[in-house]
Amino acid sequence: MAKRKTLAELRAENRMLRQSYWTQAATPVLTTAMWAVAVIFVARYGYLSVAALAGDLTVADIGFRVLGDFRVSTIVSMTVGAGGVLYGWLQRRLRKSTVERLASRNEDLERKIDPKRTTSGLTARGDTPS
Repeated sequence: MAKRKTLAELRAENRMLRQSYWTQAATPVLTTAMWAVAVIFVARYGYLSVAALAGDLTVADIGFRVLGDFRVSTIVSMTVGAGGVLYGWLQRRLRKSTVERLASRNEDLERKIDPKRTTSGLTARGDTPS
């Protein structure tokens, strides 16, 4: 039979549960607040750096002109291209991991069918040997 908790133990457990509840409730609020403060600081110091250069002809002015010549379509096409390359790279990595995970199973099944079978020389990730 399970031991019944004393009143002091029940109160201590209740206090811990309430504290845990408040901690769990406050964590997302504090996380969001920290992100908001970080964004505000980045925006503020970005503004101050531009304001400090206002009216001065500097290397930064040349950089702003170059960046100002970009069209939205150029930026979108570069973003889509980079996204496609990243997607392809991630899919390749996923495929190689899957091949590596399933390679031993396939090898066991092939050995059951034909014990004299020789290897193709591919690595466990499906690459040709160097």
